[in-house]
Amino acid sequence: MFCDTHQVNQLTSLLLAHDFHHVVVCPGSRNATIVHNLNEVSHQIKLHPVTDERSAAFVALGMSLALQEPVAVCVTSGSALLNCIPAVAEAYYRHLPILVISADRPQRMLGQLDGQTLPQVGALQPYCSTFQIDPVTDEASRRVNNRRINEAIISLKNQGGRPAHLNVSIEEPMFSFTTPILPEERKITLVHPSPCNPLPQDVIQLISEARLPVLLIGQYERGDLRKEIDDLAQQHQLLVLPEVISDVEGNFRMNAFDRMVQTDASIVPDVVVQIGGNFVHKAFKSALRQSQDCRVVRITEEDSIADTFDHLHLQIQASLRESLKQLAEVLPHFHRGVTEAAQKLDNAWAELSEQRPYKADSLTMHFTMHALHEALTNCTAPFTLHLANSSAVRVAGEYFEGGSCPILCNRGTNGIEGSLSTAVGYAMQMWGLNILIIGDLSFFYDVNALWNTHLPNGLRILLLNNGHGGIFDRLPGLSQSPACTEYVAAGNQHFTAKGIAESFHLGYHQACSCDELPTIIHQWLAPSDSAQLLEVVLEEG
Repeated sequence: MFCDTHQVNQLTSLLLAHDFHHVVVCPGSRNATIVHNLNEVSHQIKLHPVTDERSAAFVALGMSLALQEPVAVCVTSGSALLNCIPAVAEAYYRHLPILVISADRPQRMLGQLDGQTLPQVGALQPYCSTFQIDPVTDEASRRVNNRRINEAIISLKNQGGRPAHLNVSIEEPMFSFTTPILPEERKITLVHPSPCNPLPQDVIQLISEARLPVLLIGQYERGDLRKEIDDLAQQHQLLVLPEVISDVEGNFRMNAFDRMVQTDASIVPDVVVQIGGNFVHKAFKSALRQSQDCRVVRITEEDSIADTFDHLHLQIQASLRESLKQLAEVLPHFHRGVTEAAQKLDNAWAELSEQRPYKADSLTMHFTMHALHEALTNCTAPFTLHLANSSAVRVAGEYFEGGSCPILCNRGTNGIEGSLSTAVGYAMQMWGLNILIIGDLSFFYDVNALWNTHLPNGLRILLLNNGHGGIFDRLPGLSQSPACTEYVAAGNQHFTAKGIAESFHLGYHQACSCDELPTIIHQWLAPSDSAQLLEVVLEEG
């Protein structure tokens, strides 16, 4: 039997109609009727219980990323909804279709000192809009609810993927379950055509005549563009500069660019074709912003303007695949500037890679990353690499190559929160090993991600513990502040994760020296009947 709250039955019916398969649910009384209904259709929609709402929303994000489909998170009223904001912001910038379903109390109770009551309409702005679902009083209100629920679900596909918020007002009495069948609800579908050869001739001419045309690839998770990009790279039609999180090989060139740009202006492009999302390398962004003659052509499937490098010349809303195919067909082969710049960067990285700062007598982040890379080179099991923000993603980019395996990172807002929860959500839906590289601040901040009865056995957490936020060591001049260590970098704390692993039933491994690390890494990666945590106690400051 379903609940007797008609707007909740409408919602349930339309979630089924729009082929939702997964909902992360959080405890609460006001949302209990929604959870009840979803449990009644558990043969079609699988429920995933997560207690912490902030973590739950990131778990939904990770699931959506793994499945490449919309995933919902259902929370109760009040501050529970506000805890979803970090993950919703992340989903907004990464174009991931997360549907937040919140239960709400009657609007008349706002400001009346009633528990768990606050303004929920617009609470997740500016990252997503609220679609208000009110109690059904007549046929007109039923039709309004139908339209709004359809609108919210359709909006998940906007601009390549967006979060949305459905706020369901529920009156008391709530706990009556006598409705035998769900109502038949109208499903609305929206179709977007994608034309071939979307780039106009003047753009083709601009790129063809450039001194050094570059294809810059930020974070990309929406499909496989490797063949289209490799065609352009092999024929030296564009200098391909991908990030480590672009799912394209060649990201080591960005590391070489960082080292060379201060002394060799010839590698700074005059035309940039920008695709994908966020970036990691600051030196490239700084060089382009300081350039006087660079023009940027951004190709995207969204309609919002993003002038990342202060030189946006043209933004084209088009299919990336069709645009890249068109460029491969029409751009001249073996462009002289591209060939010379590619050779310079590849030679520079060959030299730099021999000088990477890992030494066998010091257990540093670089030594750990080198040891992990060596172990995974010989790993026969399929794996996905999850990188937390700050130092983890930057150092990993010097050892792992994009396209060699799935490499994921919460780079939408670049926050440290939610990295562990996102990896857990992804691992819950993907087979093989899911390896998260994470620093101590990010790990301890998001430890509630492990409060999960469905924690997958293939989850592997590599905790780089140096007792503070290592990224702050990279900021010039900050060390001169007496507040740096204790208050800015959250140092002098020296927590260990051993008790946490025991509490959440994870296998625990610890490495404190270079000699033992390779052996422990292999033990940590071995098949197991539980998730495994490896804590590396770093010697660097």
